[in-house]
Amino acid sequence: MSKRAPVVVGVSGASGAALADRVIARLIALGHPIELIATPSARIVWRQEMGRPWAEALAAWSESGLITEHNPNNQAATIASGSYPVHGMLIVPCSMGTVAALAAGFANNLVLRVADVTQKEGRRLVVVPRETPLSTIHLENLLRLSQRGIRIVPPMPNFYQRPTTVAEVVDFVAARALVALGVAGELDADQQWAGLELD
Repeated sequence: MSKRAPVVVGVSGASGAALADRVIARLIALGHPIELIATPSARIVWRQEMGRPWAEALAAWSESGLITEHNPNNQAATIASGSYPVHGMLIVPCSMGTVAALAAGFANNLVLRVADVTQKEGRRLVVVPRETPLSTIHLENLLRLSQRGIRIVPPMPNFYQRPTTVAEVVDFVAARALVALGVAGELDADQQWAGLELD
């Protein structure tokens, strides 16, 4: 087991389960410990979008020895305290309800409590919001998060690389989120903008 401080990954009930799946896979590939929280809604969305139950995915990830899962209702978990050392937190996908709660400082489950702790301890917090189109209230809430130093990484494709599959887009977003969190130094070479020569 790595001695590095773990990353907290919160999975909300927004559409975009594949984004969480790829983030977790990339963290495991990096050998990074993960403190994992999935809301009840996230588990429902997971089955619908991924075609398998959450428990099955969890069992596969747990073979790495890097996963610690937490009950989303347990606000007495280790990660609910600022005294527990973590690198930072990523919420992927992040529903607009979760964004609104973060903007208001509302913390009625473990995902929100850890996000609150992450902010008060000055640790990195990254959210991957999922909604379209965005309403004025969505934008105002996201602005509030940004003004507090929370990094916003919307799942936008890297069209300049001409992706041909959803998997390529998902992988790019996952990579961007981990760079924003500071656990990956840079994007993969084939995901970086290579520049153009002007005529």
